[in-house]
Amino acid sequence: MLNRFFGKNTHLYLHLLGLCGIAFGIPLNKVVMSISMMFIVLNLLLEADFRTYWNNLKSNNVYLLALGFFLLHIIGLIGSTNMDFALHDLNGKLPLLVIPTILAAKPVSNKTHLKIILGVFSGTVIFLSLLNFALYNHWIGQVEYDDIRGLSHFTSHVRFAIIISVVIAVLLHQLKTSKRKIILLLLVVWLILYTLYSQVISGLITTTVVFLIYWIHWFYQKNKVIAILPVLILTASIIGLFAWLFQPHQFDYSTIDFNERTKEGHLYKHDSSIFSAETNQPLLLFICEEELATDWKKYSSISIDSTDRKGQPIMQTIIRYLASKELRKDADGLSKLNQQDIANIENGMTSAYHQGLLGRLYGVKYQLINNSNPNGHSLLERLEFWRTGFQVASDNLLFGVGTGDVQDAFDAQYEKNKTLLDENNRHRSHNYYLTVLITFGVFGLLYFLFVFYSFIRFNLRSKNILAIAFIAIILASFMIEDTIETQTGVTFFALFYGLFSYKHSEE
Repeated sequence: MLNRFFGKNTHLYLHLLGLCGIAFGIPLNKVVMSISMMFIVLNLLLEADFRTYWNNLKSNNVYLLALGFFLLHIIGLIGSTNMDFALHDLNGKLPLLVIPTILAAKPVSNKTHLKIILGVFSGTVIFLSLLNFALYNHWIGQVEYDDIRGLSHFTSHVRFAIIISVVIAVLLHQLKTSKRKIILLLLVVWLILYTLYSQVISGLITTTVVFLIYWIHWFYQKNKVIAILPVLILTASIIGLFAWLFQPHQFDYSTIDFNERTKEGHLYKHDSSIFSAETNQPLLLFICEEELATDWKKYSSISIDSTDRKGQPIMQTIIRYLASKELRKDADGLSKLNQQDIANIENGMTSAYHQGLLGRLYGVKYQLINNSNPNGHSLLERLEFWRTGFQVASDNLLFGVGTGDVQDAFDAQYEKNKTLLDENNRHRSHNYYLTVLITFGVFGLLYFLFVFYSFIRFNLRSKNILAIAFIAIILASFMIEDTIETQTGVTFFALFYGLFSYKHSEE
């Protein structure tokens, strides 16, 4: 309709504007995403070229399979007892219906237009990564943070980490043809450093997947040995990592003189129930709180009876930090700390190694060693989610529990298991393959996997390596996240799935 008044490409440009709005809103703001989605729907209705839409929809098999997965949620209403949750879940999945349908009816067929959308998305993510880093390090603003998860200021730190890996894929994809290779490489390096700094394991995994795919793509035809070498190195690294994480933490208590006194003559207190990830030794040996209380005020203005900047009792932070450096928790141990160590303690760091990726790995190892209580420990909680999820799935293997009853089934199984998880920590599986299996049963899971198989086959035939990188990121993230169970996650997935469900031309 608007083409008659403003020119023949008016609806095309409005279509691109709406898609750019979604791309802009994904890492930034849910309201922008929602408004932009409504905008592209309205533009399509105003254009009213329904015959073309219908023909495009019928001919796009990749889209039709994704539509089938959404319809599976509707079929899953049959037998569901919790209709409120089911309808809430369907409402949350609407982008999975709307965005691919719009992009199948009116596809972005021009590579230049696709580059514009990807450019808006990538530029927004890069800018937000810089802004997040500046805010977190208090270069600008006065935002206070509880922990590293606050680094992502505008959306979930996990979602943002996965989104960053897609931007890295976009930048690598442009390397071959761009005249600004140095700038692109610098941006890739920055996003890698940001991922390492953020300590998000999901982001590290998906970023690694991106590099493996592009490395194999670049070198497989030239030298298959070189192409496969990173896969072998990664496999060996993973084996070594697991060996280190699950290293036995035996300790010879006969080496400890429990009657030993401090240099100032005070008795130590000892507790061997918790082990240090850094030293593989009991964390709470050789503690003299009296000396810590007396001498701490020599180094810091924060009272020993107060909390650090994360709200943790600062006495406990001091003790754990000293343990990470294998120092006695007394006046002599405090005297061996430098100014940076004191600042770290004041900022709530419980270990001298709790920075970047190494800090995250030590955190994982700490959870595995001290695994008696899963609450507050993301890995131990996930292990409990998975164990409970597999139990629910095994009881409903053929057809699942239905769209609305997943959380109810988890809650019932948690009660049956007498789980140690607090009620506010009793979540669903955090593994989307498992979530699909629980919801729709084994046949639903097989259909779900066939959708991705068809997407991959289509894009392999189209030689679209960027689409392959995107879907590999999604499939990897499904292992440890319910990626499309949030508005940001499902919109992100729906946009890129829709964009890559059509072969793009150069025109």
